[in-house]
Amino acid sequence: MKHSTPIFKILASCVLLGVLLLFGIQLWQYFSDPLSTTLVYKAETEVTLAADGWVIREEESFRADSDTLLHAFREGEKVGVGQTLATAYSSSGALNTVKKIEEKTLQLQQLEFALTSYLDPDAALKLDGEITESLLALRGNLSSGDYSEAAEDISQLKGSILKRSYSRSSATEIQSEIRTVQQEISSLRNSLSGTTSVRARRAGVFSAVSDGYEAALTPDFLQDLTPAKLAGIGSAEQAGNVGKLIYGDTWYYAFTLTEGEVEQLRKAGTVYLRFAKGLQQDVAVKIVSVSAVQDGRQAVVVSCDKYMAQVTQLRHQTATLVLGKHSGLRIPANALRLNADGQSGVYCLVGFAAEFKPVDVVYYGDGYTLVRAAQKATGSDILRSGDEVIVTAGELHDGKVVQ
Repeated sequence: MKHSTPIFKILASCVLLGVLLLFGIQLWQYFSDPLSTTLVYKAETEVTLAADGWVIREEESFRADSDTLLHAFREGEKVGVGQTLATAYSSSGALNTVKKIEEKTLQLQQLEFALTSYLDPDAALKLDGEITESLLALRGNLSSGDYSEAAEDISQLKGSILKRSYSRSSATEIQSEIRTVQQEISSLRNSLSGTTSVRARRAGVFSAVSDGYEAALTPDFLQDLTPAKLAGIGSAEQAGNVGKLIYGDTWYYAFTLTEGEVEQLRKAGTVYLRFAKGLQQDVAVKIVSVSAVQDGRQAVVVSCDKYMAQVTQLRHQTATLVLGKHSGLRIPANALRLNADGQSGVYCLVGFAAEFKPVDVVYYGDGYTLVRAAQKATGSDILRSGDEVIVTAGELHDGKVVQ
């Protein structure tokens, strides 16, 4: 058996000591100069405030003594002075007669189209295109939650499909059916009696929904508005109202904010309003008034003169106020540094070295910063999406080997 000589023992000890020393140095470097990186990517952020308030319009509700009522307009449709808003019937039988007249009128339109298609061979192709467009519109409105528009799409689609179903009948048969349907419509109209019409006193926008706030929440209510006045809005009773007319193009949204939030609102440029439901897009609004401070809060009123047809049924609504939108390259907040010349920038890991890339700050967020490449940056100095930016490290300088 061979025994290790002292020289080999010394060499083995030296090797072990060297390995331990190298490991210790690397461990010390890791904790004293930790290096972590992340990838840069494009991002967009919004500056927003949350609000809870009331939609206010100039409007007037209307009533009818009869329980049997037929509205003449769709939700959000414009009404002229003197036009019939609704017709009240003396009995449910009369209302059934009206529905039959509507069905027969639709049937007459279908037959007239079928006759036209014989004179114009392209009519059927045009109708097929209308059916396709109606299907796409219906899908879009259902996806966005606009069910009132979807109901209108369904009605149009139904009519178009039924028109198409008559396209294979002969011209003689269609003409005979047209005469029969016309006689049926005339007979049904002659049988109607005891009807009362509700007419519009002013031009406006029609809504079949009355929530009882029409007389209370008016533009006059907004005069000298305070947080306490808004908080005091109670429940309302419909009192037999069967619809309403909305006057003018302007509607208002009244809500309260803290003093600090109001200051943010004042400093913003264009303010956009985003409702949780109802409106399908952000709308630009104008600040109408801001009240004095009351218990740390202020009443704010904003207005819009568009999209009235989409807000006819909105009243007590939560909303988001969008004060600004910013886009840029997103980096962690602690990745932003200053070089010796006082230029803001980031150090990117390029190979084994740190490379400084100058940037301009777009927006300071919570734990992150949006930046863009500095205007003076050229070539490889331009920060781009996908670059590996150094987040934590010890002392850095351009060209320093960090790995």
